[in-house]
Amino acid sequence: PPAPLLASTSSTVTGGAAAGGGYFDLPPAVDSSSSTYALKPIPSPAADPSTDSAREPKRMRTGGGSTSSSSSSSSSLDGGRARSSVVEAAPPAAQASAAASGPAVPVVVVDTQEAGIRLVHALLACAEAVHQENFTAAEALVKQIPMLASSQGGAMRKVAAYFGEALARRVYSFRPAPDSSLLDAAFADLLHAHFYESCPYLKFAHFTANQAILEAFAGCRRVHVVDFGIKQGMQWPALLQALALRPGGPPSFRLTGVGPPQLDETDALQQVGWKLAQFAHTIRVDFQYRGLVAATLADLEPFMLQPDGEEADDEPEVIAVNSVFELHRLLAHPGALEKVLGTVRAVRPRIVTVVEQEANHNSGTFVDRFTESLHYYSTMFDSLEGAGSGNSAADASPAPAGGTDQV
Repeated sequence: PPAPLLASTSSTVTGGAAAGGGYFDLPPAVDSSSSTYALKPIPSPAADPSTDSAREPKRMRTGGGSTSSSSSSSSSLDGGRARSSVVEAAPPAAQASAAASGPAVPVVVVDTQEAGIRLVHALLACAEAVHQENFTAAEALVKQIPMLASSQGGAMRKVAAYFGEALARRVYSFRPAPDSSLLDAAFADLLHAHFYESCPYLKFAHFTANQAILEAFAGCRRVHVVDFGIKQGMQWPALLQALALRPGGPPSFRLTGVGPPQLDETDALQQVGWKLAQFAHTIRVDFQYRGLVAATLADLEPFMLQPDGEEADDEPEVIAVNSVFELHRLLAHPGALEKVLGTVRAVRPRIVTVVEQEANHNSGTFVDRFTESLHYYSTMFDSLEGAGSGNSAADASPAPAGGTDQV
């Protein structure tokens, strides 16, 4: 069925005007009723059009919106396999005399569901052939994937294109060296901001962690948050605002942000702190910030996370340690994770919030990793398609043919 009419809206990065953040507009509203791709019923010459359209509402038109004489065989399921329909229609130029002269021109309607199933089977069969080093069969399959992917739409088409390209690189042993200069820091920040606005995962992780930290800070007058991966600092304006609205007034808030060194040698951490300080000043929160540049979290020492000076009569600081998609990076370095956990214990935080994703992309055979990754990214792209269309979780469209279950 056609998509509902969407109201034109805009989405704002958290901590917008006061924090110097950017604004990103969603796509304009689309009137599906005027789309050239709208499906219309084909009236039968021997039946009432209203009765025919009510009985079979999913017939596809064969001309440019004009009525044509046609006969069709509806698609059906035969043992779980879908058969494509064949519609015979007269040429547009001869529509007036189609019943009396001229042979019918067959028009094949592609069954996207069957093509989607074949696409997934081709991807998995190609991965199996690559695993068995049967590159002759893999080459034949990798040539079919773009053709099958072209019949799909939305998320499945994009996922199949990326995975098909990866398989082609395996088949033809083409592995270009990565060029980090193509992605400078400013462009990476822009991509991250767009991803944050489009994808619900980071927002949900930040909301959940902030709620836990807010409850741990209840009644405290001096609080300190250590963020192991601050990036653009998008998580903290919401917590600052929640603390500003707390009964009895906001506490004194100190933030330590950890980030990697920049390739262009810019001080990105200080820029993040400056924007957060502007926002905190606007909502009247006493705010202090410190940026720590570290190539890996294992380089941190407990004294780096301690306050500069603390008088004896001051109320002790309540510390929260926050890690979002950072600790898994330490698994490749023996002893690094234990070192970081020892540093965390040394600062004696009241709460530690950890967000990680559960995935199994690096274990098992090549086919196992390929299947797991295909399922994971299909689900990811499906959710991005739903978020981009403006649909809520309850009204989200079903997954594209050949896609995976929603999480």
